[in-house]
Amino acid sequence: MTKELELAKKLSVLGWIYSRQLISEDEYSRAKQIIMKSYNKVSFMTA
Repeated sequence: MTKELELAKKLSVLGWIYSRQLISEDEYSRAKQIIMKSYNKVSFMTA
């Protein structure tokens, strides 16, 4: 599995958790930053 796919899956799961209001917006933002930093990414965009 490529690193980009791993990142996309993790962000997708995080988004799913947030969309069901299981975590706050602040928790979502902090978790997203940690995940992105672990993959040395500043932003994530899809085509």
